[in-house]
Amino acid sequence: MKATEFTVELVRQVDESYPIVVGRGLESNLVDVAGRGELAGRRIALITDSNVRELVADRIVAEFAAAGRDVAVIEFPAGEINKTRATKEAIEDELIARGFGRDTLIIAAGGGVVTDLVGFVAATFTRGVPYISYVTTLLAAADASVGGKTAVDTPAATNLIGAFHQPRAVLIDLDRWLTLSDAQIRDGLGETIKHGCLADSEFFGVLEDAFVRRGLSPAKFVNDDGLAQLTAQRNCEIKRDFVTSDVFEGNRRMGLNLGHTIGRALEAAMGYTMSHGECVAVGTALQMRLGWSFGYCSESDVERFEALAGAIGLPFRLPSGVSVDAIMAAMGHDKKGVGGVIRFVFQKGIGDLMVFEAGAYARPVDAELIRQFLEEQSAS
Repeated sequence: MKATEFTVELVRQVDESYPIVVGRGLESNLVDVAGRGELAGRRIALITDSNVRELVADRIVAEFAAAGRDVAVIEFPAGEINKTRATKEAIEDELIARGFGRDTLIIAAGGGVVTDLVGFVAATFTRGVPYISYVTTLLAAADASVGGKTAVDTPAATNLIGAFHQPRAVLIDLDRWLTLSDAQIRDGLGETIKHGCLADSEFFGVLEDAFVRRGLSPAKFVNDDGLAQLTAQRNCEIKRDFVTSDVFEGNRRMGLNLGHTIGRALEAAMGYTMSHGECVAVGTALQMRLGWSFGYCSESDVERFEALAGAIGLPFRLPSGVSVDAIMAAMGHDKKGVGGVIRFVFQKGIGDLMVFEAGAYARPVDAELIRQFLEEQSAS
């Protein structure tokens, strides 16, 4: 008997838009967002790391209690080294032990490690539950908070296992920036100046004026209300423009990975002893130098970037003693790679990106050329 063939048309219409709120003292706003629509009837799990719990967890729990809602707090050890599958499993086991199910609303309170890891938990727990990001660091505000890319690290590479899962809202509380150390502020500025390089020369100039000409320290930067708000706004707007045009990183969204091909590989090669923002700063500087050799930017562009990074206190050279072999091995796992070929995003001067054949935002670069370039840079 011949099998019957038929086609069922599946039309999927999903609205994944969400508000991004930038301000100060946003704990009450968090209660408001969590009370909207179908979120209002859900059980709440506030998941954070051991550092952030001491700063904000009690205040958030108290705000929800005043609104008549209970919040269960789940904590995991702070640090990139704990952004792993094992930590994710431990959080999931804790959620199960406390009786959470499909009716869960997760609040991810913290920086980039929390946003990436807890967003991934939300993406897979009972096949996906809604979450809200309450962002406490400049780095997360610039990088992980917008776009719904969630993941954990592996020994081979960072963010290698994850999922696209958009939050229901993002709250960026500038008051939290006042609690950051200078090193944490610089970390966020590594991603911030990358955004200026890839999409906004005027914003890059504002940062140059603040740090190179006026000599602002990280602490003075976060206390400058206008500059802090502009930084949060432009970081979010730039990410939004790339994310909304390419949700699943098929092409244009790869532009946000400027400096990350080397930067992420360096992070893994250093055993996560260098911060993400520092590695991105080094990776951005090196892709500019490599791009200069291809004619994509000028020596003056390179000098401007290095002057700004240096004024902030960010590195822009490979650290001494780092293994080029280890960088190359980690680079082989880069998510822009196709068929084992290493691909780079390059900026066009300051404030724009190169677009290559067939509109591609990343181009292949021969591995031996990259190795030779890195060896030259490590020797300089």
